[in-house]
Amino acid sequence: MSESVSTAELAGWARAAGVPAALLDPAALTRILAHWARVEEAGRTMNLTALKGRAGFVRLVVDSATAARVYDGRGPAVDIGTGAGYPGLVLAALYPASRWVLVDSVGKKARFVAEAATALGLDQVAVHPVRAEALAATCGGRFQFAVARAAGTLPVVAELALPLLAVGGTALLMRGPAAAEELPAAGGLLARLGAVVDRVETLDLPGEEGRRSLVVIKKTAPSGTEFPRHGARLGTAIPGSEDATALE
Repeated sequence: MSESVSTAELAGWARAAGVPAALLDPAALTRILAHWARVEEAGRTMNLTALKGRAGFVRLVVDSATAARVYDGRGPAVDIGTGAGYPGLVLAALYPASRWVLVDSVGKKARFVAEAATALGLDQVAVHPVRAEALAATCGGRFQFAVARAAGTLPVVAELALPLLAVGGTALLMRGPAAAEELPAAGGLLARLGAVVDRVETLDLPGEEGRRSLVVIKKTAPSGTEFPRHGARLGTAIPGSEDATALE
């Protein structure tokens, strides 16, 4: 790492962002830092993330850790569009007894994450080089928790995540500061997906690295069998529902 981050700094930043202090044990912090070092090293030859240095660390790694404000480590979990392994590998490090499926449709990224999980000793992590729509065909309704960070518009990621959840499960959509403005037009789609918004938490990342929103959605009923849709229809309005205008 060009500008190294210590375990003490990571712990301090994570606590400042609302991550429960009880999760920040040395083994977890060491794994998280080791993964970031692998990301930076691999980034010299492949496009994993544009975020670099200490500022990039806060905006990617610490931001990923804030998902622990919502995730409690229970039940099988899925990370949609994991990219370089965020937030899934961070949460797997914080909750080493949790079971995770990390999904990314880009094969080289999925291979990198799978190798990283093995190197970090996170044996409870499985990585699938598929689109989330394909995963839903075989694993729909099997997860208790789904998370998506920087994986598309709110309606798109909601439609990808919610069919994967069992009734009673939780989806966490990690968004920017304008998340609350995205929600009203998505109400009808969420209803068809069998879900309701539980809450929206806002937070500021340490070092003035930006404001974030955690959109927490509860699965209250089965999703319609037509979900998730594919291609241009994904995340668009449903004819006859109240979200008559598609978002973005």
